[in-house]
Amino acid sequence: MTFFKKISTSSRNGDTSALLSLVLKAFDKNDWSSDTFLKSIIERTCATNTKLIEALKRLKVYSQMAEKDDVRDSSIKALFKLVEGYVHIPIAAMQEAALVVENVLQQYGLSIQNEDYAEESADIDSLLNDLSKPDVVAAIAKLQGVPETIDALSTAQKDFENLALQQAEGESVKKDLASASQLKKEGIIEINDNLVGYMNTMAKVNPATYEATAKTMAELIDKNNELVKSRKKTKVADSELV
Repeated sequence: MTFFKKISTSSRNGDTSALLSLVLKAFDKNDWSSDTFLKSIIERTCATNTKLIEALKRLKVYSQMAEKDDVRDSSIKALFKLVEGYVHIPIAAMQEAALVVENVLQQYGLSIQNEDYAEESADIDSLLNDLSKPDVVAAIAKLQGVPETIDALSTAQKDFENLALQQAEGESVKKDLASASQLKKEGIIEINDNLVGYMNTMAKVNPATYEATAKTMAELIDKNNELVKSRKKTKVADSELV
């Protein structure tokens, strides 16, 4: 009797890591030190999954950077639109103050939100510096909501730069690390080519020792493969690069 099938090669990076973690936990419940062949498979799978988890963390940082950039883009747009509104308000004092601030904003333009990360960061830092000059600060104080909007932009910029720094610190070692997709493939190959056939055979030869773990693996792999099948209808592409 065959207890379980192979892992679908269409499994997502994150799902594969979760599956490998559960498989390893299933093996942790028993002492396999006497089975050197199985022990070596477990050790290789554990090492691959550890690297896969780290690769997925790097992917998460890139995703978070895009989210942080969206936040600061929204703050930029809000600032430009708010000041533009004050420029057209029929109150002389507010209009005069708004023109002072608008003069600063026009030096950068709303298009800075479409620049690449590094260029946008440099321009936002420069913009915030210009907005902090005494005469501009005095004008800003007369425009309700503008100080708060500038503070929001400043916070968004700091959040983005902190994350960008975290990403940059890992950039130097990234070239030496395998991508999440590469590691996913390695993990699946290890299970499919070495573990599946071995456990199916040993569950028949020595059910008292291997059958329970084999059945647990069968359930885990079946659940993963069913998840893959259900996702095929959505046609959502997996992340390939780190």
